[in-house]
Amino acid sequence: MWARDMDKMDLIVLSFGHWFLDIPSIYYEGDSVIGCFRCQEFKFNYSDIGFYIPMRKALRTTLNSIIERKMVKGNKIDVIVRTYSPTHFEGGWDKGGTCSKREPYGNEEKKLEGMDAKIRSVEIEEVENARAKAKQFGLNLEVLDITKLALLRPDGHAGAYMNPFPFANGVPKYVQNDCVHWCLPGPIDTWNEILLEMMKKKSGSSRR
Repeated sequence: MWARDMDKMDLIVLSFGHWFLDIPSIYYEGDSVIGCFRCQEFKFNYSDIGFYIPMRKALRTTLNSIIERKMVKGNKIDVIVRTYSPTHFEGGWDKGGTCSKREPYGNEEKKLEGMDAKIRSVEIEEVENARAKAKQFGLNLEVLDITKLALLRPDGHAGAYMNPFPFANGVPKYVQNDCVHWCLPGPIDTWNEILLEMMKKKSGSSRR
């Protein structure tokens, strides 16, 4: 739907990730089912292909669609892909996991690894693969790489306050925590400052 207005855009920022991880899904390519995720929750006999393959395909499809549309229309555009921002649940997100830390991790205290590192790698690889083709048509693809920066900020989430007054009627036995969204000052502000610098750098380059 947003692609219909692409000719009016100077800059597109792509940001995605978490919704691929938690939702039982059946994946289609064209009219054919290529697999599913969390297949045990379906009664269909499909192969569980996880979420890395569909995530990669989604980003590749999006970037290729932008490039192909610009091949026809011709006007230039900048595209920035913001990398994955890790969660900070201490315990399962659906089993009472919390994110109660009030200070950032030290630089060497937390390592980027496992799923977080893999998702970031997928995103960067797809941007690199699309970049050469994009430049032929005046598109500039960049990466706003905030993954490690975000990993070090467990203090920026809403925590128990994903709902306004969780303790208004005393302390309940179970409080749902939000350790995904960044609702406190700090992390998001930093991402925006980096994004602004990227935009200013590109603008200055264009003027020269």
